[in-house]
Amino acid sequence: MGSQWRLVKPEGLAPAPRGAHASVALGTKVLVFGGADRAPVPFNDLWILETADNKYEWTRISPMMAPGCKLLPRSGATLTVVGDMVYLFGGTEPVSGVCFNELKVLDPDTWTWSDVEPQGTLPAPRHSHCSGCLSETCLIVYGGAGHQGPMQDLWIYNTLQNAWSRPTLSGDQPQAREMHTGCMLDPTTLLVYGGRGSNYKVCCDAALFDARQMKWTAIEPTPFSRCAHSSVVLPPAHAISSSGEAGSGDAAGRDHKPCRKGNPSREEGNGTADTVQGTTAPATGAAGSSSRVLIYGGYSGEAVEGDLLQIDSCTLEIELVRRGPRESDKDGTVPSVRFAHSAVVVPAGGSGGSGGGGGGCSDVAHTMVVFGGVNPKEDLNDVAVWVLG
Repeated sequence: MGSQWRLVKPEGLAPAPRGAHASVALGTKVLVFGGADRAPVPFNDLWILETADNKYEWTRISPMMAPGCKLLPRSGATLTVVGDMVYLFGGTEPVSGVCFNELKVLDPDTWTWSDVEPQGTLPAPRHSHCSGCLSETCLIVYGGAGHQGPMQDLWIYNTLQNAWSRPTLSGDQPQAREMHTGCMLDPTTLLVYGGRGSNYKVCCDAALFDARQMKWTAIEPTPFSRCAHSSVVLPPAHAISSSGEAGSGDAAGRDHKPCRKGNPSREEGNGTADTVQGTTAPATGAAGSSSRVLIYGGYSGEAVEGDLLQIDSCTLEIELVRRGPRESDKDGTVPSVRFAHSAVVVPAGGSGGSGGGGGGCSDVAHTMVVFGGVNPKEDLNDVAVWVLG
């Protein structure tokens, strides 16, 4: 059977309808944080959608807060798994317009939020950026919007050194943007797609960033303009195991423990550049060499979309995989058009392991799980899955 959409109705109380929330995969679990409705009322709640054995069930998590840690409601933040921790960065309180540049860390073993107090200069406050797990121990953040509008800066947080850095980059840099997506094709390669620029024009380009060279290596226009869409990297049987979004990060079972508040690690070495540049490049035919990225939904500048697109990471060529809802589609078989939703990839029909940044078993089937978002008619809290054939 080929790939197809399926609408599921999870057990348990579902999160309130919302968009611009953050989401990431933890093995067969989908972790969802925050977002806002169209009022706009922002959220700071935390949810788990269990997908194991195709039995979908929502559970609301009541996390503990480390001493002194406060987590205000927000939308447009990102969640990223680095090692065995989940990092929350940025976001905005949509009523006041306040943007955040604080970094929080969630321990999924205890469901405890803690403050991270990094050394050095911090990125400017922002929302609607993208993030990913870089070289297994770092968080990479690109773009977003702040008080001065869309940004084009790139930052790296090294969990071992508890420090942010803004590396000097080479190559032709993409224009400033917000509401784009970023996917890690392998431990050191970031694919950025779409977004909205400083002139409010919706972008149609795809760009590749190679962290080993600290260089933007390619920028290619496509026929499809999109912002507030989702993107995920296809898993090994189809390409490579990873999860991404406006804001997503990759989950992998790592050994290190990151730095916490006021506790910089004194690791030997010359910092983040050495950490990244020392990462082994993928072998030919391995992760990153022929990855394919699924793009779903979003806003084109003219309409809210429901199409499913696919990008080849080598050529940056894009193709239409499945058109959005059509008149011939039966009700309840295809998700409605949407933007500001989330999408992650999880193992399908089993207990599966963590979805690693460039790792995983090629014989495991996978599913793209889409949650929530908004469209002109309503805020959404439904769950749709694209079953990879």
